[in-house]
Amino acid sequence: MATQTLSLTIRSANENDLENLRQWKNEQREFFFYKDIITPEQQRAWFVKFQARNHDYMFIVDLNSKAIGCMGIRMLDEVWDIYNVILGLPDYGKKGYMGQALQAMLIYAQSVSQSPITLQVLKANPAVEWYKKNGFVAIAEQADHYSLIHQSQTNKEIP
Repeated sequence: MATQTLSLTIRSANENDLENLRQWKNEQREFFFYKDIITPEQQRAWFVKFQARNHDYMFIVDLNSKAIGCMGIRMLDEVWDIYNVILGLPDYGKKGYMGQALQAMLIYAQSVSQSPITLQVLKANPAVEWYKKNGFVAIAEQADHYSLIHQSQTNKEIP
């Protein structure tokens, strides 16, 4: 029996990814703080501003050169902030691909700056458990969301 070699990579989002990013975010907007439908014009305007920001990275998760999801990480007040983690193609869920991609993104971020890695996630988002499985712990709770930090970072001071 022949086995297929899988190639999982993360790469920087580019202009060709804008429509996928927009569709994925719109399809899953109930799980994000921003819930309005994003138009193509708004997506393009975001991308222009995004490109001008230092230490703000949006990665596309590719499996065998097929975009299956995305995830972002940016430096806010000397702390890494993870945002817009989206499995764009649900058929690829629960196979470990997004978790592997997340770990690669964390390694990259720490190579840029050894800073705490945090995120905010709505309580209604099923990804809460996924984040915990991938090494995050809650450090604060609000009415509608949790603040999480990566466990490898719990001994670092958050400015």
